[in-house]
Amino acid sequence: MNPEYLDELLNCALQAANAGAAELAKRFGGPLDIQSKTSAEDKVTDADLASEKVVRGVIAELRPNDTISGEELAEQVGDNAAVRWSIDPLDGTVNYTRGIPYFATSVGAQDLATGLWVAGAVVAPALNTTYFAKRGGGAWVIRNGQTTQIFGPPADRMTKILATGFSYSAVERAAQFAKLDQMMPEFVDIRRMGSAALDACMVADGTVDVYYEKHIKEHDWAAALLIAEEAGQTVKRPEFVGDFGSVNL
Repeated sequence: MNPEYLDELLNCALQAANAGAAELAKRFGGPLDIQSKTSAEDKVTDADLASEKVVRGVIAELRPNDTISGEELAEQVGDNAAVRWSIDPLDGTVNYTRGIPYFATSVGAQDLATGLWVAGAVVAPALNTTYFAKRGGGAWVIRNGQTTQIFGPPADRMTKILATGFSYSAVERAAQFAKLDQMMPEFVDIRRMGSAALDACMVADGTVDVYYEKHIKEHDWAAALLIAEEAGQTVKRPEFVGDFGSVNL
């Protein structure tokens, strides 16, 4: 795949994700218009919508012919699009509404000719952290202005931590708890950060050892799983089937 093409997509992903995250940062801790979607805890805020509009604006300016899909707004189908962008403007909305800093803007790019995810950025403004990757280029993190390549958790780590998340559906949660009961003998502890994108990125940087979750949406993992993959981790993605799928790291 053309290196200049991948660089262009990564640059777009970074610019768009940073712009969306900046919109979140300036609203964080302030008054929010909060609405419920599928359940009382499945929230959307005016910050989600504002961030997605900013992200889409950056992509439309840099890549005007591409298709753009996102969590909150209708898909924009580009003319003769070579790339489809998958956006989560605010992954970790419940955290955001409660002042918890684990939230991020995620932007992933899929090459439509091959179906491969080829570039992605996840920006967590309250953590001052940016994760990014392009296919074949390794995975990287920027913390406090310092850029470092990341390679996942150390292979010889004796005590392993599992990251996961839980469905808003009580029926799905019961099934998830049963699965966790089967998995936990392999782990010393569990972490539930409230952001699927950051969970996957924290496998990429070695903070946690495994991320497992079912019934998350494509825009949650579009960028983050490429980052984990480029960090050398084994990734299982669903084929795109609309909103829901399952993923294991």
